[in-house]
Amino acid sequence: MPRIWMVVVALTGVVLVTDARADMVYLTNGQSIWGREAYEEGDSVVVERPGGDLRIPKSQVDRIERTQSTLPPFYSSPQTAPAGAPSPPPPPGGGTTQLPPPAPPPSPGK
Repeated sequence: MPRIWMVVVALTGVVLVTDARADMVYLTNGQSIWGREAYEEGDSVVVERPGGDLRIPKSQVDRIERTQSTLPPFYSSPQTAPAGAPSPPPPPGGGTTQLPPPAPPPSPGK
């Protein structure tokens, strides 16, 4: 009986593992851009990002490194409210956070 449970647990782990992509686009100016997927479309490279797709001219792209992981994605974009949906109420305190004042600079040593 315990052997059956070990097989069930092992198979469940295999089923729960999903493939996740994370492509990195390196630009000619030295910057890099991460996205769930990057692909070429016409004279542009499109990078799918959580906040929306980013289109970059191919002339500004040095290279694309495609990676695939069996780890689940660590970030997913927030769901947007449908048009006409009421806005959520502001957080307590009006949505502002009061930071403590900065510490005074250290006094010169004697």
